[in-house]
Amino acid sequence: MRTAAILALTFAVSAAGEVSALHPRIYVRADGARVGQGLTVSQFRARWKNPAYARFRVPVSARGAAGAAELAARYLEEGRAGDLAAVRDFLASHTYSYEKNDVGGFLAAAEMAIAFDWVHAGLAPAERAAAMANIAATADSSRRFLLRGQPDINHNYTYMALNAVAVCGLVLKGEPAPYDGKAAEYLELARRFIEPPGMVLDTWNARESAWGEGSHYTFHETLRTLVLTLHAYRSATGGDYFPRIRARHGDFIRKAGRFLIACTRPDMTFERTGDTSANRVQASLTVPLTVEMLAAGVEDARESARLHSFAQALLAAYGDQAVRPEFGWGMRIFFDPREPVTPSYRTLPLFQRLGAGTYDQFLWRSGWGADSTMITILAGDHYTDHQHFDKGQFLIYRRGGLAVDSGAYDGMYRPDRHANEYAPRTLAHNCLLVYDPQQALPKGYTNDGGQSIIRGKQHHANWPMYLSHARAEGLDTAQVLASDQDEKNGYAYLQVDLSRAYGGRVAHYDRQFAYLPAADFLLVLNTVTSARPEVQKRWLLHFQDEPLVDGEAPGGGIRAFPGAQLTTVRRQGTLFVRTLLPAQHTVTTVGGPGYEFFNAFTGKNYPVSNPNVAAEAREAGRWRIEVAPAQPAASDRFLHAIEIREGASARATDARLVLDSAGNAAGAHLLTAGRNRVVLFTSGALPLRYQLSGEAAAQHLVTGLKPRQGVVVRVNDKTVLRTRANLNGVVRFEDRVSGARTVAIESR
Repeated sequence: MRTAAILALTFAVSAAGEVSALHPRIYVRADGARVGQGLTVSQFRARWKNPAYARFRVPVSARGAAGAAELAARYLEEGRAGDLAAVRDFLASHTYSYEKNDVGGFLAAAEMAIAFDWVHAGLAPAERAAAMANIAATADSSRRFLLRGQPDINHNYTYMALNAVAVCGLVLKGEPAPYDGKAAEYLELARRFIEPPGMVLDTWNARESAWGEGSHYTFHETLRTLVLTLHAYRSATGGDYFPRIRARHGDFIRKAGRFLIACTRPDMTFERTGDTSANRVQASLTVPLTVEMLAAGVEDARESARLHSFAQALLAAYGDQAVRPEFGWGMRIFFDPREPVTPSYRTLPLFQRLGAGTYDQFLWRSGWGADSTMITILAGDHYTDHQHFDKGQFLIYRRGGLAVDSGAYDGMYRPDRHANEYAPRTLAHNCLLVYDPQQALPKGYTNDGGQSIIRGKQHHANWPMYLSHARAEGLDTAQVLASDQDEKNGYAYLQVDLSRAYGGRVAHYDRQFAYLPAADFLLVLNTVTSARPEVQKRWLLHFQDEPLVDGEAPGGGIRAFPGAQLTTVRRQGTLFVRTLLPAQHTVTTVGGPGYEFFNAFTGKNYPVSNPNVAAEAREAGRWRIEVAPAQPAASDRFLHAIEIREGASARATDARLVLDSAGNAAGAHLLTAGRNRVVLFTSGALPLRYQLSGEAAAQHLVTGLKPRQGVVVRVNDKTVLRTRANLNGVVRFEDRVSGARTVAIESR
């Protein structure tokens, strides 16, 4: 974990500045406004007849606060009495609260305030008073949460509540008593959350905008409400947070845009990590608006163009469903069809590490096209209950999920239900189980052999508090030991220590990955030593559809295949999973009706309570394999060579186990056409000596050496290379021969 990730700077004056005396002031400014930035009313009105905006102006009702905001925007554009009346009646008759309406109570306050700001000129004094009373009552719920509800700097509720008090403060400022006084309270509370050391700006800088609450909250709620808040200050005040973020807070707005793009699969849906249900996998609904707002907040023209090009791709992919009608106002304000879209988002790196030293999510791609492979790896720490116990999890996409995140977001904290016993648990992920029947578990949870269950730790008021609590509360669940992402030379490598995620059951556990995009092979090595040799270890991989094991369909339920070598999953893409270690093992399939979410240790299936949350779009996984050693031992290695192919008729490439003669390394020889490839994961000890045989010369990738270590490479006792490992302990070389050969790597 990075412990020096915040800037300890104090600012005497708030970046917010003076609030405009005129309405409207939120996102759209009065023509005569003396302060603020962004569209004026006249400029906004000039847009709505432009054909480019027609798709963002479809029928909508005043049902809900979001709908009222959209009708208020239309009143601002056209001045229609019917729209004014609908908004007036809604504001006069509705209040919400976090206590009664949960997330909706947080979101409604800002939406009501925006609507009020936009129809302000059309309301009589008594109508304004009625509306403000309800807006303040709704905002007070968010204020209570921020003051007394134990807000957490890493949790989505904090950002929704912050958006509520900030926008309501900006809108009510200057209104008759008691609302001007309330506005001052709201704005001071918002400032205390946004600006001081260790608060919002520092936290997003420290985390490099990488967030792990699943697409249900990360993009649809948390990032969106934060950026809405920042833009509200920009339009309503003489201050602007965006330059300050660029200068003093790691330019995290730019990084947030990259994180959002990186987490979007080639099918333009979000990667399935953390709490995610079927209706939140789409990168639509509110997401194009968030992307356009991010583009408006970055200064770099190239970065802005990438975001605009990505928003354009979302609009093309989702068509009329790209933006919910209630949020059409946002696109009419922030979208501009004249903005450049070159360079495209497809010029971003194919290998990305997001949230380095904190959340640590790795995204590796073979390309940006629809037929490209995307691999996601979770390698960082734990922050909120919307994350899962899935450190070391990896996902594989090619024309659909091939290795998937199983389960679905089906509520929380429900004993003996899917929400407790399956979806967030390690059992539902492509991880390792270490089952000890003596493991103590929190009340309401049964044993799945997975990572330690962390609940109720969302109480970190600021980033330094999180850092000071992380180790004691078991939140520092994973640590990246080595990472080498080399797009030019066509490989990505990662080693992550997962020992702490499993508590005292594991003495040592690291997981290593190597990806070769040209061959579309992913190698995964697990090296684990349990505290007690008799505990059961099981390596898991989840699929949406029924796999074949050594060419045989297992049928539903549980079936064991002793010594099985090749597991195949065929969809629009194909996955070949070759088990190379343990040498003696059993592959067990679990799945089919009644076994989709099955825990073999409890002998029970845990289906979702609402099938819609696990609809096909969620790819919630109906099958998995479990690979277990034939005999229990304290230490085990699990090595898999995973080939990703296009089309359902692809045939597997041969992949053979490679072992160092002294036991210091393990890897695979991939007999790919033209030029073979060898990946060798080492413990760092030299010399190494291993053998292979093939008709073609091979390119070798050797990991785990000391940074800049000098080595001599000999093939069949002939020196072929004298070199040094790179800064990440990786060496690459060509063996230049065919047939049987012995490779030796020695220190020099």
